[in-house]
Amino acid sequence: KVDYLKFRIMTQKILFFLLILVAFVACKDDDENGFDVPVEFRKISFDPVPGGAVMRYKLPDNMNIFGVRARYKDAYGRQLVKEGTYLTDTLLLNGFAEARTNEPVQLTFLNNNLKESAPLEKTFSTQDAATVALFEHLTVNPFWGGFNVTYTSPAIVEGTVHIFYVGINPTTKQEDNILVGSFPILEGGDTLNFELKQALDELKVVVRTDDFEGNQVKMQIYEGIDALAMEMLSPDQFTFSFPPALQIEDEPHEIGVKYLFDGKKKGANYRKNYQRGDNYKFGTFVAGPNAFGERFVIDFGTPKIPAMLRGDAFLYHGRDYPYANPNYPDPTKDMFVCTLWTAVYTSRLASKIKVYGTNAENPSTAPLSECTLLYSLNDDPGWTNFYRNAWCRFSDYQQGPNDRSSAFKDKDDKTFEAADPISLDMKCNYLGKAFRYVFFIIEDTYMSHRWSNNYPYGYEDNANEYITFDELEVFVKMENK
Repeated sequence: KVDYLKFRIMTQKILFFLLILVAFVACKDDDENGFDVPVEFRKISFDPVPGGAVMRYKLPDNMNIFGVRARYKDAYGRQLVKEGTYLTDTLLLNGFAEARTNEPVQLTFLNNNLKESAPLEKTFSTQDAATVALFEHLTVNPFWGGFNVTYTSPAIVEGTVHIFYVGINPTTKQEDNILVGSFPILEGGDTLNFELKQALDELKVVVRTDDFEGNQVKMQIYEGIDALAMEMLSPDQFTFSFPPALQIEDEPHEIGVKYLFDGKKKGANYRKNYQRGDNYKFGTFVAGPNAFGERFVIDFGTPKIPAMLRGDAFLYHGRDYPYANPNYPDPTKDMFVCTLWTAVYTSRLASKIKVYGTNAENPSTAPLSECTLLYSLNDDPGWTNFYRNAWCRFSDYQQGPNDRSSAFKDKDDKTFEAADPISLDMKCNYLGKAFRYVFFIIEDTYMSHRWSNNYPYGYEDNANEYITFDELEVFVKMENK
């Protein structure tokens, strides 16, 4: 009986220790595998996007679940970890270049103590990243004195595009890939124009993309790109016309069409006149009033490939332009001049202008939808942008960004002649198509600081819509190029 009791006690001890052991193993297994996740939490989907995938998940109202964690390898074999919380329902898994399928991802859920659940294995697919996709719709085109690169890109973009051409390295004097620019890839696409200092008959262009971490993604070479050359036409090689109601021919003030093609730039006529005391003889071209939206037509006589229109503006002469309210004429002032400039020469210079080409029988009435847009400037006409960025910000306005001491009224002829002109180069898109007519339409001009900055509300300097260029030069494709 004593032996039986001892045996029973021993058996109970063994069973007790076995229970302890089972509990310990269970706890250890739980520590290793984490907590279980309800089935409804595992409803996860993946949508391919450029450069990765969007993981969609839903965490129902459960106070014990804090978030989700995704582990996967990117295109370069690096282990990435992305985390999402109960505050959102999507997670971007990026880091890919070319499109991929069945990429593995390990998912775990986190409780409020940030303890991970048992892992869940899934796969996802991706689309080409912008650094790859842009090559599908990228073209390298001939351009005036260089080339241009046009591409389209997806809605999700990241990375940089580098543009090179094959030329002579000025340092080594050897053929080399010469970088002409690096640019962030833009959503939707972009057009990049490049002018080259080296004269080449044919171009080889290299386009390379990198991601934002500096990894080279893709490179492609484009050969056989024609180098375009242009030549300027003399005024007797074309005719220029616009609505008669806009023409101002006033010789006492030297305003007229002939000054637009007289070869005098930078306000040279105006400078000569005020130096001899004729302060209100400008020797330039002005059209208006109500010149916005009207067509100024150049007729080549026979079709030519348009290259560029160059509109010239006065340099900074540092002289005042008079002002008087036209509703209250001032007998002490020249009201013609006051109306022409309203005190601000630069308020007649184009901030929005378009150039079109057409072979229509009547270029003045042809629907714009049937004409070819060759160039567009769509600049903010407001004062702040004028002061900082406008093509003519250093033209003849006292309150502009000019240094007052730089005014050409105080400089000698040699200094004036050596100064660079202020010009708007309206380079036409090269389509290889010849047009008999090109015409430009000015839609707006720049404002000054004199009135409200809340354009287009309040007053403005050019309510009567006058426009001016001091000189207009017309260029076409050189015939033997």
